[in-house]
Amino acid sequence: MAQLSELGAIAQANNLSIVETLSESKSAKEPGREVFNEMLRRIEGGEANAILTWKLDRLARNFDDGGRIIGMLQRGVIQEIRTFEKTYLPTDNVLMIAVEFGMANQYVRDLSLNIRRGIREKIRRGIFYGKAPYGYFNEPRLRTIEPHPKHFKKLKLLLEEFAKGDMNVADFHRAFVKAGLFGQRSGKPVPYSTIGHLLRNPFYYGVFVHKGEVHQGTHLPMISKETFDRIQYALLDNGKPQNGYRKQKGFLFLDFARCSSCGYAITGERHIKKSGRQYYYYRCTDKNKKEPCVERTYTRQEVFEAEVKRHIPLLTIPDAWKEKFLARIDNWAEEGLDRKQVDIANLKEKLASLKSKLQRVNNAFAEGTLDFDEFKEIKNPLLPQKVAIEQKIIALQTNNGDRLEPLRNWILEANQAQNMVRDENWLKMKSFLKKHGSNRLLHAQTLRVSFIKPWDCLANTNLAVRKTGSISERTSLWWRRGELNPCPHRYPRRHLHV
Repeated sequence: MAQLSELGAIAQANNLSIVETLSESKSAKEPGREVFNEMLRRIEGGEANAILTWKLDRLARNFDDGGRIIGMLQRGVIQEIRTFEKTYLPTDNVLMIAVEFGMANQYVRDLSLNIRRGIREKIRRGIFYGKAPYGYFNEPRLRTIEPHPKHFKKLKLLLEEFAKGDMNVADFHRAFVKAGLFGQRSGKPVPYSTIGHLLRNPFYYGVFVHKGEVHQGTHLPMISKETFDRIQYALLDNGKPQNGYRKQKGFLFLDFARCSSCGYAITGERHIKKSGRQYYYYRCTDKNKKEPCVERTYTRQEVFEAEVKRHIPLLTIPDAWKEKFLARIDNWAEEGLDRKQVDIANLKEKLASLKSKLQRVNNAFAEGTLDFDEFKEIKNPLLPQKVAIEQKIIALQTNNGDRLEPLRNWILEANQAQNMVRDENWLKMKSFLKKHGSNRLLHAQTLRVSFIKPWDCLANTNLAVRKTGSISERTSLWWRRGELNPCPHRYPRRHLHV
């Protein structure tokens, strides 16, 4: 805009008649620019006989277009080329004009080489060369990528919450907006495509990809490699936004069970009596066109609720036994410090082996033994493993907790499950059974659930306890049924059996 203003002042001071002002966003490095070609065509057609430009290199930075300009100037088709500081006429020495075009062309070539060399150097130093992903920003003074002071912590919490597997992309998008995270330029909610790229970006656990090759970054990771992997699993399971329209109509158990006869999904129907009273029923969708479903039973929502309520107590631990189990875990925690040191030593040994492999791969590539495709194929799987092991070592060295924490959380979760039954929170009970039970089949108004480990062991224990009235037998069952937290034989200890 400043250049146009200056050129307009030159035209006004010299009484120049401007036929039209043309500008083009394409680089003058390569031939084939539409606006440039149209300008020369109109000059040859007699619409104009001169060019007013800021500098000569604005017209062309390649010899094809530069040669056309020089030829038209020598023939007199272009009678004058005026720039901010100089005027070119047909009688001038064409060698000087050619030198200026050549200097402009060489400047572009050198600039391209220098930029590529700078990018390669940044990548070797582990610095991502492009625009920082959401949650980070480009530090202009240090030319690095740093955590955003406002967005980093918010996005970190959202990613860790998504990794738990209880959210889909639509839920994440709503939480994203609710946390005050919007497009950095538009200030509007980001589209779903941006959310998908964000959740799949390995930059957040400390690596980045350049031309198909994985590089370890020096930036601060937002999440661990383990959390990133859990996010990818959650995307596969819950990535597609669910249709919430029918859920708002009073259907509690859509997208929950399947028909035991044909395996198709169970859908819901709402019937309204003349009195205005509403009844909700569930049945098979019966979409198998080859073999019609033989299960024709309709299940009322009240019956479905009773079936769900029947399964939850199988996955609960009473308050008294919760305290006993937690006390035993606290004793084990004191014995876990020595095991932590052994684990750190084993991880460091694996890390040294991986570093040695990476060094051999780099040396083979530098010596020419491997081509670039073979180099990428061997290196790319090794680098994420190296990052994951390094993060595990740091987590073990800095974390005051121990490996028994998942078992402690499992006992607390099983104990809290009884609150869902007491409060009759159907949505939580449904989510709980979906998380810990597979093959949820409905047959003749009866719900069958296959529980995953270790919840299947807990369900069997509760069933066995119900069948006995002896306190000693119940105590024996709680302490001696299947091992919930099996440990390697090299770590002998007293085991907790449930």
